[in-house]
Amino acid sequence: MHDTHLFKNILKYLEEQEELSSRKVKKIFVSISEFGALNKEHFLEHYKQAVSGSKWQDLEVAVNVIPFGPELEITGLEFKKETEAIKSEIRNFTENKS
Repeated sequence: MHDTHLFKNILKYLEEQEELSSRKVKKIFVSISEFGALNKEHFLEHYKQAVSGSKWQDLEVAVNVIPFGPELEITGLEFKKETEAIKSEIRNFTENKS
């Protein structure tokens, strides 16, 4: 239950950032506390389940384990360059056509 709510918030944040920047997110950087309830493997497993079949399934995720601090924190985003976004949209369009 906690994980579901957590991932809904992460995906909502990604959507908001894409709207604000008018660019597509390419990569998300996350820090996880070494002593929190989540570990890197657990986070990635649940993340993959949460985004399966969505536009976020190909998003790169970089997880940094820190010795102390918040249990989970989004520390950065990397956006696609305009040419990458156009190529991705063309690829998705041609895949959906066939």
